[in-house]
Amino acid sequence: MKKRAEIVVFLLGLAIILLAALNSSRFFARLDLTESKAFSISRVSKKLFQEIPEQVYITYYVSERLRKLYSFPQAIEDLLQEYAAYSRGKIRVESLDPLAVGEVTRAEQYGVLPQQIEVVERDQNSLAKIYTGIVIQYLDRHETIPLAVRTDALEYELTSRIRKAVSGEERVVGILLGDARRDLQQEYGRLLNGLGADFRVLPLTPGQDVPAEVDALFVIGNSDLGEFELFPIDQYLMRGGRALFAVDGVGVDFMRGLVASKMANNPTLAMLASYGVKVEPELMADKYCQNFRLPTQILGQVMWQVLDKYPYWITVAGQFASSDNPITAHFTGLDLYWASPLTLSATAGAVVEPLVTSTPDGWTLDEEPFDTNPEAARMLLFSEPENAGTRVLAASLRGELASWFRGKDIPKREGESRAWQSIVEKAKDARLVVVGDADFASNLMDFTEAAYNVGFLTNSAEWLSNSEDLLSIKTRLSRDVRLNRIQEPARRLAAVLTTEIVNVALIPLAIVGFGVARLLLRRKKSAVHAEEE
Repeated sequence: MKKRAEIVVFLLGLAIILLAALNSSRFFARLDLTESKAFSISRVSKKLFQEIPEQVYITYYVSERLRKLYSFPQAIEDLLQEYAAYSRGKIRVESLDPLAVGEVTRAEQYGVLPQQIEVVERDQNSLAKIYTGIVIQYLDRHETIPLAVRTDALEYELTSRIRKAVSGEERVVGILLGDARRDLQQEYGRLLNGLGADFRVLPLTPGQDVPAEVDALFVIGNSDLGEFELFPIDQYLMRGGRALFAVDGVGVDFMRGLVASKMANNPTLAMLASYGVKVEPELMADKYCQNFRLPTQILGQVMWQVLDKYPYWITVAGQFASSDNPITAHFTGLDLYWASPLTLSATAGAVVEPLVTSTPDGWTLDEEPFDTNPEAARMLLFSEPENAGTRVLAASLRGELASWFRGKDIPKREGESRAWQSIVEKAKDARLVVVGDADFASNLMDFTEAAYNVGFLTNSAEWLSNSEDLLSIKTRLSRDVRLNRIQEPARRLAAVLTTEIVNVALIPLAIVGFGVARLLLRRKKSAVHAEEE
């Protein structure tokens, strides 16, 4: 009887384990103790199934040879399986080696192209043709991640592309250059590449109507924008559009000996001031700054000529960025070139908040002529300016916004006509980002290796286009890893002293203390042993 009961208990236990295994694909959990939950998908991705009416198929094309050489294919598969596990059956995942199953043509038609890697086997080098890409299919639409080798940004790519495949809509960022001397393709390649990964970039001509399909508008530069060019921008905002303004209070011509001049009576600055963000006609300087560098050609290669610290090229670290706004919640850095400070004034129904500020060692210069020569400017670092203090360098606005053209006539230009018959005077839920520098979005960021500038710009595009949940995925693993990111002198000194005390004093004392304690313990044991004998 007892034996029969044991058999029944064993069979019931086996059945429970089997049922648990069968339901593991529907009820899934993972314990992730890392600070940013780096090894599990976010809540946004876990609830993605609520947005999917029909089946989504994800195919991971990966070469078997790549699996044997590297560990990242398994990490990618684990991430994809999490999507399937939390999708309640809405997402199905499959991993295939296109070479083994004869789907090379199909994979390449979807945009997963072969890559060549160097393989070392038996002390011999050879080139191997491998595949590692992801295809997302929904009904008759598909999205492709052509090269999947890292998992740190993969969740953002997967969730954004699944949404795009399901909705059939693409997000659009319009770019309008307010400086006629600038060329979008030649001078903003970094920005275009960064935005192009997740948005369709639409170049706009000053003065044209901003299409309704534009989710976020980037206005870069303000030297050549008059009321005629600003009217469609203002009305785009009044109709519910969102925009980033990267504008100058003092213009510096990089191609003409760094000649600097105030943007006097500039209509763009007047419009922004009416919104509640005033860009001051001043140059910002800071003792926490980058080196002034110039590219030079040596034997056909680009080399950088480093002159010295340049107080007008300000670099900002995390402690001077807002942790409350999604754009800068996980801040990795920002470099600004000849920036102007902002003065914020709250308007009725709107919230204006700083995004980025200078350090307390920052100061402003407001008298012309501005001496921007790198050799002379470095001497400013040894001065003690009377107006030193923290200044706002970038800000965001959210809420109600009144049109700058309210009560005015619609601007006209001879020979050009518009269909506008009336002025929309108020926006209920506007969003703006204003940066007092037009150069930080250009390829000038290469001069200081400021790839994080692109991160700030793409984060702004996400926030402006109402994609805050995607932004939370994109930035949750972001960290400022610069060794010199502590900018406040007092905090930097405290960190240095703490490091020195721990390394020079505490650790050696701990080792000595451990040795003394061990010696005393051994002597005590020897004494007890001697007494026993």
